[in-house]
Amino acid sequence: MRNEKFRQHLQQELIRKIEGNSNFSARAFAKQLKIEPSSFIQILNGKRSLTDKMCLRLAEALCLSPEQVKDLMGVGKEDTGSGPFDSFSNISMDAFKVISDWHHYAILELTYLKHFQPDLKWISKSLGISTHEVRDAVERLQRLDFLIIKDGKWTDNLGDANNFGNEYTTAAVRKLQKQVLEKAIVALENISYEERVQTSMTLPVSKRKVKEAKSRILHFVDELDAFLRNDSDLDDIYHISFSLYPISNTQENQT
Repeated sequence: MRNEKFRQHLQQELIRKIEGNSNFSARAFAKQLKIEPSSFIQILNGKRSLTDKMCLRLAEALCLSPEQVKDLMGVGKEDTGSGPFDSFSNISMDAFKVISDWHHYAILELTYLKHFQPDLKWISKSLGISTHEVRDAVERLQRLDFLIIKDGKWTDNLGDANNFGNEYTTAAVRKLQKQVLEKAIVALENISYEERVQTSMTLPVSKRKVKEAKSRILHFVDELDAFLRNDSDLDDIYHISFSLYPISNTQENQT
């Protein structure tokens, strides 16, 4: 059966989610993937074919990297650069990992701290990740020329450029934001109130103002970034995360 390995991956993902939440179901998974539940269940059961187009659609929803998709779809080097796989040649696994894993940015930002130590163990302890993860990330950043290490000095060469101009960037950024949200939950439970800000507001809005609201938020983030960086006494790394999203859809309920 075509794309059988991809179908098995979907089954395994469903099992993993159910193990984490006994109330989770195939219908709930289908809703997350934005696919009709009946069609999704038929795909899981092997009663409906899983086309290449559907695989690519589900891959983005699952935040899979190009390499993962190639493996699950059985795509070899001879298949890249043609048909539905055109985009695979435009973003490397290194680039996808940098975009999608928070600790790459954190490592680059650590280099600005006055007490930064160019030592894998120190970085590992500072970020709460393994030395293996640090080593892989540093090597990856160097391969992409995002991190320059010369004469013992580490220099961030990425700056604010983090859009690689590819449709897989969307999946990578979604994965990154999920990680940021997960770390925000951890901070909510473990970091003292004096060291964090986590707040929310529920309010009625006019949809015509949402675009401007988004622009204002992004402008504010840029201003806050400049304000916080402009200091000779940088001593820790923080995440800034804001969300603005609808929680209702009343227009569909109009009679």
